[in-house]
Amino acid sequence: MENHRNYYAIIPANVRYDDSLIPSAKLLYGEITALCNEKGYCWASNEYFANQYGVGKSTIQNWLKSLEEKGYIYREVKYKEGSREIEARYIRILGGGNLENWVTPHPEIYQDNNTLFNNTNNILSGSEEPLSSNNQNVEKIPYKKIIDHLNQLTNSKFSYKSSSNQKYIKARWNEGNDLDDFMAVIDLKVDQWINDNDMRKYLRPSTLFSAKNFENYKAESAMRKHDIQPVFDYEADYEAVMRAYEQ
Repeated sequence: MENHRNYYAIIPANVRYDDSLIPSAKLLYGEITALCNEKGYCWASNEYFANQYGVGKSTIQNWLKSLEEKGYIYREVKYKEGSREIEARYIRILGGGNLENWVTPHPEIYQDNNTLFNNTNNILSGSEEPLSSNNQNVEKIPYKKIIDHLNQLTNSKFSYKSSSNQKYIKARWNEGNDLDDFMAVIDLKVDQWINDNDMRKYLRPSTLFSAKNFENYKAESAMRKHDIQPVFDYEADYEAVMRAYEQ
């Protein structure tokens, strides 16, 4: 293992004692906090982490997924200008890693490592500022606008900071969809389901923005705008939704 960083790593109590996390993911979380100290975000690739810990890249992916699903980290993608080709991946600390549970390091260590506290505090505060002056091309995903629109129409209280909700939105966004696409899908399904006691409960991010449904809903919305009547077997459609989200 080479190129070890000497920055101070922090693993807060809620991460250390989270029994649902893969144990090694907790160590990886500490590594991420250490690298955040260097640039304000974690720049390392899965290959970098795999070399550091002597494991495969798929193992690192599982550790990161474990942390992301619990809301401790968020992965952000930077694309090459004018294309959807990925240029870099950044990892940020999210609110799951609560600063109130962090242990203050020894004073002799703190003086040389307090940058991490400043950088992480900015991230946890929900700041939308760029991660660094060299990271201006990172495309901003409008999680808040999308979730706020859904909440407003359904009188719900979904959180735009939820790692689960962000996961669905990010996946569809990275497929080339934009804000108008999300709004159109939300508007369509709210119009169809809001007064249906059986379907209303599916007005949620995991249903609307799933890979199985989003493209179909978007196409349906486009056809409705052009007064094209889609041919649906609504009973089959309902049963398909039920099967997909009870798995």
